[in-house]
Amino acid sequence: MKEKERCGPADLGTDRADERAAILVVDDDETFMRACIRVLEAWNYDVTQATNSQAALELVGSRSFDVILSDINLPGASGLDILRAVRSRDPDAPVILMTGGPELETARLAVEWGAQSYLIKPLPVPQLKEVLERAIAAYHLAKRQRQLLSSSEWQARETEQRHAEFDRALEGMWMAFQPIVSWSSKSVVAYEALMRTTNQTLCYPMDILNVAESLGEVHVLGHRTRALIAQVLGNHDELPGVFVNLHALDLLDEQLYSDKDPLLPFASRIHFEITERMAIEKIADTRDRIRRLRQLGYKIAVDDLGEGYSGLNSFAALEPDAVKLDMSLIRGIDRAPTKRRMVRALTTLCRELGTPLVAEGVETKAELETLIDLGADWLQGFLFARPDYPLPIPQM
Repeated sequence: MKEKERCGPADLGTDRADERAAILVVDDDETFMRACIRVLEAWNYDVTQATNSQAALELVGSRSFDVILSDINLPGASGLDILRAVRSRDPDAPVILMTGGPELETARLAVEWGAQSYLIKPLPVPQLKEVLERAIAAYHLAKRQRQLLSSSEWQARETEQRHAEFDRALEGMWMAFQPIVSWSSKSVVAYEALMRTTNQTLCYPMDILNVAESLGEVHVLGHRTRALIAQVLGNHDELPGVFVNLHALDLLDEQLYSDKDPLLPFASRIHFEITERMAIEKIADTRDRIRRLRQLGYKIAVDDLGEGYSGLNSFAALEPDAVKLDMSLIRGIDRAPTKRRMVRALTTLCRELGTPLVAEGVETKAELETLIDLGADWLQGFLFARPDYPLPIPQM
């Protein structure tokens, strides 16, 4: 091989400009090997040499190369054997075979086993440079494509598994009910329907909701929960009313407004709860959709009032038929003067507007006594009853 020209650093095909491509040169001709290494190192390649097939096979079995440049005729195993060994380990690694005595059958086998190129000695330097750069670029592109394909396949499997788990959660779903009581009348004014499932893997309501969002199955989840609530309502005429959590995306489900929705026959007994966590601001025509629900007989409740600005903003925008105080305001309210002032102000506001207010999350007698002193009447929490099926009787 005659060195006719020298080129600058060859970074084409490498993942980073400062990372040199690794080339294994396999040839038993010492003169050719020295000339080849001199040219390749001038092009800034990281060159490893092997003068026989056994050494080459050990090298390709222990590390990766961006290109293997091998003579076909070697002592022991041939360059074709090296090609087959490389292919069994890395289907993309480019192998360039060289020979001083080209044969048709050898060329056929080289193509069959996926040689990148088949070069005739002596090698023209410009041709070698072009072949190497093209081979390295193709190799790195193939690796990236395989990585992307592997990632896509993994994501597809993950999505399939989430779908299967979500379907199992739906199959095992049932609705628990927790009473909302009026302290002044010592009666149950409504129940909140709470999602539950017998599935042991995807079992927490927020986890089910998160998976439904990630899979784009929020409407499917809404259909299932509303159908289950309707079954209970159909079997319990004595049920005074039910608070139903409504995801913001459910507002975009046209079935919610149709006579096909299972809750429609019970609309007069339903409060749809909307929380600021569900970002109703993202629904452009929220007011119109709320109006449509009210025309069908449903009532609207704002959940988590007091949790932040968005909760108060939802209160003002939706003009709800009922509101529920955020649980964080109730927890330890007997020991927190600031919470007491906030709850008193919200209780007064709701009384002046004629909007029922529910204090949920009541767990201790001290919390109960404080809330009664602040003017709260509708109450919900473990102190009265835990969620259960079908309709737990509260302790008052």
